Amino acid sequence: MHALRLTDSGRRISSVGLALALAAASASAQLVARDVAAPPSDILSGRVRLPDPASTAVRSSASALPVRFEQQPDGRFQAQFELAVEREGEWSLAVLSPAAANWRVLAAPVGGVLRPIDELATLARTIQLAGDDLPGWVIDRRELAGAPAGRWNVRIEALRASDVVDGWLFARASRAVELAAHLSSFELVRGKPVAVLARASGADFAALDEVQLVVESADAVRTVAMHDDGAHGDHAAGDGWYGAWIPAAAQGRIEARVEARGVTRNSLPFLRTAQLAFELSEPALELAPFASTYNSAANGDQLLLYAVPRAAVPPRVLVAAEVWGQTPAGPVPLCWLAKIQTPVQEFVYWRLELGLDRRWIELAGARGPLEVRNVRVQDADTFNVLATLERAPFDAPPSAGAVSAPLVGQLGEPLPQDATSFPRALLLAHGYCSGGSIWPAAHFSQPKLEFLDPNANRTHDQFAQLLAAQAASQQLYSFGVVAHSQGGAAALHLRTFYVSPLDNARGPRRIQCVATPFQGTPLASFGFLACGTNSNLTTSGAAAWLANIPSWARAEVFAWTTSNSGSACNSLVDFFLTNPEDGTVERTRGQLPGGNNVAHVTGWCHTTGMSNPANYTDAARNAEMNTNAAR
Repeated sequence: MHALRLTDSGRRISSVGLALALAAASASAQLVARDVAAPPSDILSGRVRLPDPASTAVRSSASALPVRFEQQPDGRFQAQFELAVEREGEWSLAVLSPAAANWRVLAAPVGGVLRPIDELATLARTIQLAGDDLPGWVIDRRELAGAPAGRWNVRIEALRASDVVDGWLFARASRAVELAAHLSSFELVRGKPVAVLARASGADFAALDEVQLVVESADAVRTVAMHDDGAHGDHAAGDGWYGAWIPAAAQGRIEARVEARGVTRNSLPFLRTAQLAFELSEPALELAPFASTYNSAANGDQLLLYAVPRAAVPPRVLVAAEVWGQTPAGPVPLCWLAKIQTPVQEFVYWRLELGLDRRWIELAGARGPLEVRNVRVQDADTFNVLATLERAPFDAPPSAGAVSAPLVGQLGEPLPQDATSFPRALLLAHGYCSGGSIWPAAHFSQPKLEFLDPNANRTHDQFAQLLAAQAASQQLYSFGVVAHSQGGAAALHLRTFYVSPLDNARGPRRIQCVATPFQGTPLASFGFLACGTNSNLTTSGAAAWLANIPSWARAEVFAWTTSNSGSACNSLVDFFLTNPEDGTVERTRGQLPGGNNVAHVTGWCHTTGMSNPANYTDAARNAEMNTNAAR
């Protein structure tokens, strides 16, 4: 169905036609991809353009190092570390593992005799379960008072064979030095140069002595030096940015850790680390430098792009392009177009199609030559950029005649007078890796349906398709969404890119969500999560996805963020999340630019097992969402 039309005929569909459509939807989970369009204001504002990769940087004022045991000649298993305490006073140290509470931790300033850390000036020790995101894992955290500044040796010992399991060590002495790290590009394709950039700053920062990048993939762990010489993906020699190229042999899922050692203004050592996770796509296609249009009775005007295949099988991709034209005042943007699709073979090329409503051209009073600009093809799951094209000319389709404003969102079918006989519901969705049902049943009235996909790690696109499939299995004519965490992003993705009963929902708020990391979370880059890393939820991956969400879709989202009151939601994530946060999502990254960010509420954490109750159990907020929910 064309994205810019209310219906194909402008008429109401009959109940018989609806029944047939529901039967077809029930028989097949195949969704119809939407021809997405956005107004020129979305181009001018930068909303549908990829941001500067530096804006996606992970920021860290702590160190996080993996615990990997090595057997010693005497048979014992140990993991050795050299840490830095850059400010005398309190020093926070934590270990994370299923066996963390059984590990023996020893420490001493370099040159001193290692002693059990609990024999030092310990302020407090906390042992707690890591929460629902890490079932069975334990956090053992210590706050040491009066720890001398300088370099420290730390040894972790596993005294029993059953305790020789991987884990992590976290440390922080001050927040006055911060490390920022980000990828150099969104074009994450094997064989193309991709660098990691890092820079330190802060009130106590003086200089960096050594910066290295540890790259972990399925086949190997590789350590490479990072340089500030302008030749390793960094900006310019001596500007404070250090860079290193991802090794050419690395492929697939990658975890990259920057380890930066330096000195403070008081000449004391510090250590900071920053964690990134991403996936390198295989080479798939290259865009050809030309475009064309044609008119199809079934699909309206189509803008055609062409790609040279670099893979045997066409991938599912998201194609996006700006359309520009000439006016007496000069070149102007006309609209932005996007669509999820699988390329179609046409002679030696793969053909890519975008629906172009010619009314955009007429409304702007534009004339030829027309051209596409900033074309990008992204993987539909990872949102890695597979290919780009700066610009290409094309011929304008025939004039539309009378001008009327194009519609930029699928508005759904007009509800029949007998709307009560059409199946509708409120769909309650959980988030990433949820263990099962989360929403209190008594907080939401009928008609309702609970989405369940327990203990799963889905991309936004996979998640969105599952939401639609569950609605189809119940033969719903329309539904609205109340979602937690990633479920909110999946609902927004469904609304943007696919035709579904979500389009037909009627009521004040089509999509409502709590604690959705629209701008990602640093937590998603750590592979210790129960369901593994998820590139859509990292700070970089979220930005690559969000650049495809136009203003009209964002405006349909009503989002809340939460944070703890008093003690931190989780004694682990306090090391690498910026307050206020809910134990998983920071307030700033939980907000949707251009959406309706309803409120930030304290006293609630992301899930169970944290210091405050889970935010999806808030009866007052749930009552508000239930009252305002579209169905």
